[in-house]
Amino acid sequence: MVHDKRLLWVISYHHACNDGTLMALVAVLPILIEEMNLSYSDVGVLGFGLLITVVIQFFVGKASDKRFSRYLLEIGAGLMALSFVLIPLVSDFTGLFVVVIAMRVGASFYHPIGVSWITRQYQGPYLDTALGIQSGVGNLGVILALGSSGFLGELFGWKTPCIAWAFLNIIAVILGLSFTKGHEPIPHTETRTSSTPTSTTFRKIAPIAFPIAAGGAFYQVTTYFGPINLTQMHGWSTGDADLMFAVWIGVGTLTSYFFGRVSERFGRTGVLRYGYVIGCVAAFILAFVSAWYLILPTLIVFGAVFFLTYPALFGVASSTTDPSERGTAFGMLFGFQLGGGAIIVAICGMVSDVFDDPSYSFIIMGVLGAVSALTLVRLRNGRMTHT
Repeated sequence: MVHDKRLLWVISYHHACNDGTLMALVAVLPILIEEMNLSYSDVGVLGFGLLITVVIQFFVGKASDKRFSRYLLEIGAGLMALSFVLIPLVSDFTGLFVVVIAMRVGASFYHPIGVSWITRQYQGPYLDTALGIQSGVGNLGVILALGSSGFLGELFGWKTPCIAWAFLNIIAVILGLSFTKGHEPIPHTETRTSSTPTSTTFRKIAPIAFPIAAGGAFYQVTTYFGPINLTQMHGWSTGDADLMFAVWIGVGTLTSYFFGRVSERFGRTGVLRYGYVIGCVAAFILAFVSAWYLILPTLIVFGAVFFLTYPALFGVASSTTDPSERGTAFGMLFGFQLGGGAIIVAICGMVSDVFDDPSYSFIIMGVLGAVSALTLVRLRNGRMTHT
């Protein structure tokens, strides 16, 4: 198969805009805690808004299985842009929550459409490479948002980076309409879609449900409460704290581009097993240290290995499902991921409020990481040995 790299990069740019927009608001939360007098529980409630994405993306995935359309990707990017265009009207937690909900609706489109599109378009050995590229470019968007939003927020106000990401989403819509025409997957499997019950698809990906939920929680808790822990408990500036965790994602981005090679060497389940063990150890370290020379190497190792677990899980789901059910499968998979993140972020916010210390969120994540690693070891010796 001749692979159209232009399509891959356009879809990947949508991923960067999608995840970067979400991160831009998260990155200025340390500022908003002071400016809007937010509690840790309020932060958890904002994270809990992920459940909106969970619900909507499931139906988007089902719709794409029945009739795939490239315009669904542009609808999502357009809604993300619109939600942040309204940012200047926000001045309190209520307004912020409304914007977050609108943003989450827009974010519901990329993963079931973009990732499913890639798995339909790119087959064979190139699939892992394509998945690694889209994952890496998505992480690049997060790096840019996390590495710059805190500094921009401190210099020009917290709304500035949000408006900038609204503009980048508008560019994504323009690029998508211009360069994806004629690249929709051939609908040769549409007649089979109705014969694949949702329950059948669920059974195929159920073995990785808990690890993918824990993986989503790792990402959300680390980005929501990592900078907050450093600013609130250890006196770091928002920009410096955000930059430290941008390095974490930056390292993960670099290794994501080499996922295809790493997967060939260790296998997808090997990547998953090592990723969750290191994530568990890193979470406990981050709960108890604050010196940059301890945090930095921890985040580098954490990012280098753990971010590989995402394309590995996508690959496992792809290898165990048929093309005709990929939209549904990825809608469910990202439902587990974002749902786990939403619930655990909310719990971490409440626990952090009880102890008045956001570092407790990392203790919770350490426990979840350990359970996930044990789950993957069991699966390594059972249903997933072929991966």
